[in-house]
Amino acid sequence: MIKIDWISGKGRGIVATQPIEKGRLIEAAPVCQFPPRQRKLIDETALSVYCFVKPSEYSSNKKQASGYIVFGLSSFCNHSEKPNSTVEWVENSIGLWVNLIALQDIHSGEEITMFYTNIDEYTFSSKRKNTQRS
Repeated sequence: MIKIDWISGKGRGIVATQPIEKGRLIEAAPVCQFPPRQRKLIDETALSVYCFVKPSEYSSNKKQASGYIVFGLSSFCNHSEKPNSTVEWVENSIGLWVNLIALQDIHSGEEITMFYTNIDEYTFSSKRKNTQRS
């Protein structure tokens, strides 16, 4: 249903390989959580571009928000102010998951995007090209 592809001007991103209906689960990916003090350390590494934050934690106190690594293609979603997908955080007996859900119909070949919760930290410096995702 999705694949990683090169997106002009952005680098790697995910693209639909078939039409995806609004509301459909695009991917369910397992998540690893780490505390805020470790997030600060990870922010200094290449791994930071694959780090997510939860909107509820980030909006209440961004410096105390935990970090999350998503083990799936969802971690390659690029940011958009008008995304065509969203992340739902789900915890079950196996652990924490990110469900990537289509916000609208997505055509085959179309890039799948999400809104990065902490876009205010986004920088285009040579040190950091991306940021944590929602």
